[in-house]
Amino acid sequence: MKTMKYYLKNIFLAVSCLWIFTACNDFLTLYPEDDIVDDEYWETGEDVQSVVASCYRFMLEDNVISRIIYWGEARSDNMDYSTSASTDEQYLKDANLLSSNGLVTWGDFYKVINICNKVIKSAPAVRDRDANFTEERLHNYLAEVYTLRALCYFYLVRSFGDVPYVTEPSESEQQDYQVAQSSADDVIVPALIEDLKQAEEYAPEEWQTERYTRGRITKNGVRALLADIYLWKASDMGNSEAQADYRSCVAACDRVLYNQAMYETEMMMVEGNRMYNSVFYAGNSTETIFELNFDKDGKMNGATANLYGNTTKGKGARFEPTAQLFNTYLDVQYDYRARDFIAATVEAGSDGSVVPPTSFKVFKYEGQSPASALVPHTSYEYSYRASTSTANWIFYRLSDIYLMKAEALAELAVTDDERKTVISLCNVTYKRATMEMDSLEYADYPSMDAVKAMVLQERQRELCFEGKRWYDLLRKVRREGATAGAYALLEKAYAREVSTYKARLSNPEAWYLPISLTEMNANTQLHQNSYYAMKEQ
Repeated sequence: MKTMKYYLKNIFLAVSCLWIFTACNDFLTLYPEDDIVDDEYWETGEDVQSVVASCYRFMLEDNVISRIIYWGEARSDNMDYSTSASTDEQYLKDANLLSSNGLVTWGDFYKVINICNKVIKSAPAVRDRDANFTEERLHNYLAEVYTLRALCYFYLVRSFGDVPYVTEPSESEQQDYQVAQSSADDVIVPALIEDLKQAEEYAPEEWQTERYTRGRITKNGVRALLADIYLWKASDMGNSEAQADYRSCVAACDRVLYNQAMYETEMMMVEGNRMYNSVFYAGNSTETIFELNFDKDGKMNGATANLYGNTTKGKGARFEPTAQLFNTYLDVQYDYRARDFIAATVEAGSDGSVVPPTSFKVFKYEGQSPASALVPHTSYEYSYRASTSTANWIFYRLSDIYLMKAEALAELAVTDDERKTVISLCNVTYKRATMEMDSLEYADYPSMDAVKAMVLQERQRELCFEGKRWYDLLRKVRREGATAGAYALLEKAYAREVSTYKARLSNPEAWYLPISLTEMNANTQLHQNSYYAMKEQ
């Protein structure tokens, strides 16, 4: 981790760094501007609140959101690079990675982790200094930072495998920052689960406003992350407790689904014809569990515009949807997601059939209004966000909960009734997208292998461009102990010569990223991931 200057206390950043909570005065616009906080800072509950706010603030950085897209989406069969892509971006997509690639640095994630560590260490003592700082509020804040820290580590272990697991804050320039990697599966993931169990106990059910409830950690946010981590842990083919972990994933999902009817903040799936505008344009919808709130008057989301493109903002796309992804929507004539998530010209053939388009743009996040009709329509019917408009970044929504539960149950299912349950869970998102005009039918999936493939495809259709697809495929690699099944899906969407691509991805270790040369030069305790160590010899 980099050494940084000490924070100045109570820096006012209302002009230059307005961000996620600036619309509400009770969550401070005064917060530290770097990731090392002077011990003298911790005097009041407001100071603690300020540093907690900075954890969210640093997650808004383009380097964080863009890496979520690079690591979890751009490598997958959902996307291919455009002519605007950089060399590093092309190499990332082509699995032609070296430790010198600038897209594999992880410093911004560790910056958030360091601030979380500082809150965990220093906030409890503030209770002795500020009589107005209640035990309940302290526990709420600790639950937030434990969860944000776990979220950052979860991205790191899914992307790199073993990484340094640091739970003490960096507090001075004299501190030793040389930290070796810890085992992702044996040390880090179990530790994250234990932290999240504690966070679930103390996180609030909801915050004082709906915007906060969607944009800050709540019990449901903890449960969603916990379900995701259990699903990942269970996918390790060497895990003797996999069945128990799948059941724990289901239980965490059920706690979210049960909880949605219990509190004032409404939680429900948005209707199909309103879904895009409510979930991705306006943001903070009734189906959101946790999303980062950007602010058009302060911290804008530059990552989605830069990578997915926005013609109104003068941004050309560096990554574009694949034809293979678009074709997954053509099983039914009226899947709103084909129109809402992807901008493409769609024409009707002389016999009334859909003529597949030849070019595509990501519309999710940066789009404002999709085409008025499903088919046929033209790309000119799409309008994009104005230069003053910014998109929130969604980590978890109810769709993901239903589909994580479906994936876990598919791995547990044995009977026909259990197979029907999995299909019914996927139909929550599929029937919403087709406005009840079509559904996934039990007869079409006669085996558990077919059901599992259907779950993976429905996750692709529903959650594309949300930074999840590569990790979905990697779970398949981990579960099967081989790359062939997941690679077959990638190959269908790969637009270049495939033999070299296949050779690179035939090694499961190549599905992870190399440890950055920059990070290895700064921390001599790091060792390179085995596949890349051999490649760079």
